[in-house]
Amino acid sequence: METILLVDDDIRVVSALQRRLYKNYQIEIAGCAAEALEAFAASSYAVVVSDLQMPGMNGIDFLSKVKEISPETVRILLTGQADLQTAIAAVNEGSVFRFHTKPCPEELLTKTLDAALNQHRLIT
Repeated sequence: METILLVDDDIRVVSALQRRLYKNYQIEIAGCAAEALEAFAASSYAVVVSDLQMPGMNGIDFLSKVKEISPETVRILLTGQADLQTAIAAVNEGSVFRFHTKPCPEELLTKTLDAALNQHRLIT
């Protein structure tokens, strides 16, 4: 089964998402970009969903690194701080597949994850 990695420095956010999504998806969580990069060293992920504002490394820089080390992983940015410049940087630097704001309705998130998994299958 294809695995999705959720990354957010607020562990309550990714834990809540994991509880909501675990019936339909294989979900793993990470509490920061560094922890997520360690996870990439040990596993492969079909999709990664990252927060934008995280200590140490922001979501755009993190997704750019993911693009380098795992280009087939589909990248999604989920943020509470959305502005046009952030969206442009996410697309241009992190090659994000989708950009959503928090809170993201569950129906929209599941449609996005389904589309991302389909995109991953096309890539691989």
